[in-house]
Amino acid sequence: MEKRNTSLKVSLSTRDLLVYGITFMIPVAPLAFYGSFLQPANGMVALAYLVGMVAMLFTGFSYATMSSHYPFSGSVYTYVQQGTNAGLGFIGGWGITLDYLLIPTITYLITESFGKALIPQLPGWIWIIVLVVFNTIVNILGVNVVTKISWGLFSLQAFVLIAFVVGTIFGLLNGSFALHAVALYNPEHFNFNGVLQATGIVIVSYLGFDAISTLSEEAKDPYHSVSRAIILSIVSIGLLFVVVTTLAGFVAPDYKNLNENTAFLDILQRVGGKWLVILADISIILSFGFASGQEGQTAVSRILYAMGRDGILPASLAKLHSKYKTPYISILLVGLISLVLSLTLSQNTVSNLVSFGALFGFILLNLSVIWKFFIKSKNKNLESFIKYLISPLIGFGVSFWIFVSLTKEAKIVGIVWLLVGFLILLVKTNFFRRKTPSLDFSDK
Repeated sequence: MEKRNTSLKVSLSTRDLLVYGITFMIPVAPLAFYGSFLQPANGMVALAYLVGMVAMLFTGFSYATMSSHYPFSGSVYTYVQQGTNAGLGFIGGWGITLDYLLIPTITYLITESFGKALIPQLPGWIWIIVLVVFNTIVNILGVNVVTKISWGLFSLQAFVLIAFVVGTIFGLLNGSFALHAVALYNPEHFNFNGVLQATGIVIVSYLGFDAISTLSEEAKDPYHSVSRAIILSIVSIGLLFVVVTTLAGFVAPDYKNLNENTAFLDILQRVGGKWLVILADISIILSFGFASGQEGQTAVSRILYAMGRDGILPASLAKLHSKYKTPYISILLVGLISLVLSLTLSQNTVSNLVSFGALFGFILLNLSVIWKFFIKSKNKNLESFIKYLISPLIGFGVSFWIFVSLTKEAKIVGIVWLLVGFLILLVKTNFFRRKTPSLDFSDK
């Protein structure tokens, strides 16, 4: 095994990591996705977000455990590798790579959709090409540039959401809207399977906490700041999603009458009028296309960097730019893949596929914590029982529950993707006659 030799630029504080994660999860995400959740959840979108937050919080505890012991790039790939073995680590990392390759694609397709609505005369493919080129350049310049852009777009999203919340409160006070529980509990059409189906798609909105762990080697205090940022990001964004969608239920309890493609924009029209709709359009375009698109490319390039550095994928993926200290080959590859997928796939197709790899990785990660820190540990007490068995077991159970509720299409594509990864593993290990390539962290 190789010794760790990283030259990634260290520049990120806990606050930077937190804003990176929150911006990746896109505070205005409900504005874009709300309509697609309404029917499967029977209006209970806030409940779907709440279930997603609980699922991710326990999994987030497992991430926090691993990040404090192994503060290195690679996320699930590195954590499962160190918690179990290199082969299983690669399969887990390969699985979550599918989601990260699709995240920039779904953000570009959403931007294209809202961009065409805002400027009908501009062809959709222009939006995609401009976004891919711009985000690729910014990623090569470095994660500190990405973070600065994230701060600016975070402020814009905050303004839109504050305007919506204040407008809704005024509507409640003057009698235009009424308190209603439909977003959290709809007794007339309660179907928890539908809520779980919606939660399976909602999970993509929480993936930013995992993205934080891909930047461990660029954090100033990776042993502490990464774990703190992970937990804070899940709780803060989860509560925000629940509050926003609950308020949406107050404004439009007649969810069946909303247009799936413009549901939340119709709600904003009721709350603030045309100006708020236009501002929300601009916020969605910038937040999805630039903030989340950039950060998705950053995250997956770091996973590919870790795999290339270990030798399980081509070593060129770990090559760093001489000036900016960024894995520019991986960044360029992700940009190219995102461009091709965005120009060939539909938004509906990608949104149905995007959660498979993450949930698969979460399942393996939770089991790895149990194996590494409870089953293999000689020191067992009440604290370790709760922290290293009960908590990850809950994270595993909820993730697995949502995982089996994914669409058939997502499962088929996901299984094919895992089989490709398994074939790569077979070739690299000469049918397991050689050890799986991995990095040696024993000197740290």
